[in-house]
Amino acid sequence: MNRTMDPTLEVAVKTAGPAGRPPRPNLRIAVDFDGVLFDHIPYLLRGFRDAHGIDLAAEGLRHWDFFQYRAVRERNLSWNAVKTVLERIDQDPVLHDCDARDPDAADVIASWRAQGHQVSVVTAREPGARATTEAFLARNGIRVDEVVMGARLKTGYDVLVDDAPHNVLMAAADGGLALLMDHPYNRDVPSKRNPLRVRRWREIEPIVAGLALEAAA
Repeated sequence: MNRTMDPTLEVAVKTAGPAGRPPRPNLRIAVDFDGVLFDHIPYLLRGFRDAHGIDLAAEGLRHWDFFQYRAVRERNLSWNAVKTVLERIDQDPVLHDCDARDPDAADVIASWRAQGHQVSVVTAREPGARATTEAFLARNGIRVDEVVMGARLKTGYDVLVDDAPHNVLMAAADGGLALLMDHPYNRDVPSKRNPLRVRRWREIEPIVAGLALEAAA
């Protein structure tokens, strides 16, 4: 959910079209952290409830942007108040001593790297959360080539796995293959071609394999 920008800023997102970048045999794959590897939803619900008495689940978790929730607007929360909730989660080592959202993620990523693909975790989390982020990856045996913190744009990769509507739409428009990890807050995003909606890591594996075969042909 939205951690990348002050809601007073507007980001222009182009409509995703056919992939324009020819794929390479050795793909550059970007993987988001929250909502893709780490199950942040329970902590978000608890964080907003404990800090501000807000129950996001009561509104169905339908919105990516926190400021679309009626309860957030009614309490007149600032962006800094929202950001504080997120950073407390991001930097809490106890919350990161847990299993991955999908236990197959480590095996799929290991397979990609064994095939020569470069895999990066690319997250909007601030650099102050690097220790907890990397500790979670290590605990779950998720080994990647690099961890990019504070990412504001996730374009330029051959494949992006993310849950953020604006990230997948921009990646697809840029010519990469965007895979949208399914959540209630992104179900209004068209996802029949590019981006493609996915629900499990084993579902991602053959999609990327097909792209790699196309590149090698």
